[in-house]
Amino acid sequence: MAGVGFELKKLFTARTAAGHIKAYSYSAIITAGPFALMTSMVLAVQSLFAYYGVEGESSQIFVASVVYAFVFSQILSAGFVMVLTRYLADSLSLGRFSDATASLFGMGAILTTLGAMAAGAFFWDKPLPLLTKWLGYLFFAELLLAWTESVYLSAVKRYSRLLISYFIGVLLSIFLVWCFLTFTNLHPEQSGLLAMDMGMGLINLLFLLHITDYFGMPKMGQNFAFLPYFERHWRLFLTATFYMLGLFLPNLLIWQGEWGVLVGGTYLYSPIYDVVTFYAFLSILPLMTMFVVTVETNFYERYARYFSFITQKGNFREIDDARKDLLHTLWFELRHIIEFQLVFTLVALAVGNYLLSWSGIDYNQVNMYNVLLFGAFFTGLLQLVYILLVYFDYQKSVLSLSAVFFLSNLVFGLWGLVWGGPYSYGFTFFLAAALSFIWAFIRLNHFAQRINYLVFCSQPVFYRPNNGYLTKFTLWLYGDKYVNLETAGDEKNENEP
Repeated sequence: MAGVGFELKKLFTARTAAGHIKAYSYSAIITAGPFALMTSMVLAVQSLFAYYGVEGESSQIFVASVVYAFVFSQILSAGFVMVLTRYLADSLSLGRFSDATASLFGMGAILTTLGAMAAGAFFWDKPLPLLTKWLGYLFFAELLLAWTESVYLSAVKRYSRLLISYFIGVLLSIFLVWCFLTFTNLHPEQSGLLAMDMGMGLINLLFLLHITDYFGMPKMGQNFAFLPYFERHWRLFLTATFYMLGLFLPNLLIWQGEWGVLVGGTYLYSPIYDVVTFYAFLSILPLMTMFVVTVETNFYERYARYFSFITQKGNFREIDDARKDLLHTLWFELRHIIEFQLVFTLVALAVGNYLLSWSGIDYNQVNMYNVLLFGAFFTGLLQLVYILLVYFDYQKSVLSLSAVFFLSNLVFGLWGLVWGGPYSYGFTFFLAAALSFIWAFIRLNHFAQRINYLVFCSQPVFYRPNNGYLTKFTLWLYGDKYVNLETAGDEKNENEP
């Protein structure tokens, strides 16, 4: 997110209260803006449903279609997007922009194909009308493309245009659902899904225009040259997949329990738990905002300085001084973020109890919200450590974090579903998140104490290329035109005077 960092550094350089307010506001808009706009789109459609008297199963089918598309698109795409991020970073470092854009089309083709297979298997024997199924799949596929495009958007510095794209797409969806409900005979859920599809389609198109404007069109690029990265960085793939599964697993398990509601003979979900969980996770948006500010203005500068001394043959004293400065900044900023987020969590605890009670949610559900707040708190901190260790390419430990998060949610979630009952809902997720954060803190501390060894000595002395099926397929596909980006950088450095 170099564009974000550049803007934040300019704002903080002013050293005024107004500059700091602008910096945090800018970070909040970039971090939470797309999420807020997407949420607003769904809420606006539901409000129009209420205005036109659309209730019961039609409204539930619309909500369930959106929830399923959102949850399963993230689960399916998480691992692919993580590996693609690594490939994109290597492509940009070598200036191979055509390969970067080409990989967007290649990954989009893979994800939409897998998504079509998954959606086909899911909808095959379901009683929903065929049009409703197609509209639900289309929104699912568009979200897959949106998550893929988001990898590339971090390299585009015109963030205001990206937010405007979201805003335009949201306004189009709201306007279209009003038109469809007023002037057509479509079923209400089909009107809502069609409007969402068209709005999301416009967002994806505008994103694509920004990306191609920045990187150019892939006239000579290799669409599937990233495939060998799945063999070299399989830990990153599993890490992201396990983390996303662990995040949504409590919901998936509770859908199977007594709170589960079957809608249209197709979607099984839990409106009570899902809504309360959504409100709880809203509380950690300040944490993500603060983290973006911290990483881009303080941590990354020390990180870059430390590794620049290593790669540019700095002496031992320079490297060790940079190491001490980096670790001091890491622990100071991490403690600062924890304290900062704890205040917002307590505020959400106080305000949420009042608002949820006022909105008609009963006492037990409010208590569940209170527990989920702290589950979200520990999950946010876990994500912080997760990202920091990814920065250092400490893949084994990052994989262990996501595996512990997934397995603890699986074990505690099954216990709650089978023996704990509804009174354990929320508490099982809190236990899993707290346990995972403790393990994450242990792994981060282990890395910090041994950073020089792990950076210098734990890497292989000689590069050993993989020769698996994906690599062989890529070589068959492109032949001599294929470039191994991980070795091309070393060859480039050797050839430089």
